[in-house]
Amino acid sequence: MDDDPVLRSLGDDLAREDPRLAALLSGTPPDPSSPTAGWHLVVLPVLALVLLTVALLVPARVTLGVSAMLLILASPLAVLWLCAVVERADPGGPRRP
Repeated sequence: MDDDPVLRSLGDDLAREDPRLAALLSGTPPDPSSPTAGWHLVVLPVLALVLLTVALLVPARVTLGVSAMLLILASPLAVLWLCAVVERADPGGPRRP
């Protein structure tokens, strides 16, 4: 562990200003008491319940048509997301000898 007082001071300042970033940089898990820590645990089940209810209320052809349109429209975004993941994994790209 580095005991440099300047680095320790900068780390303390960062922890005061942005605790989530400080936790990510130090490798510790973020604070679960933050207001946005578990938002997806509530939003995703509610969204799934609403979509399931709508899918059961409308005719099957409409549900299949809307699902197909959403998949077709989301495919370019999925490709861009996959390309970004690959670039993050290897930012230099292929290296030639």
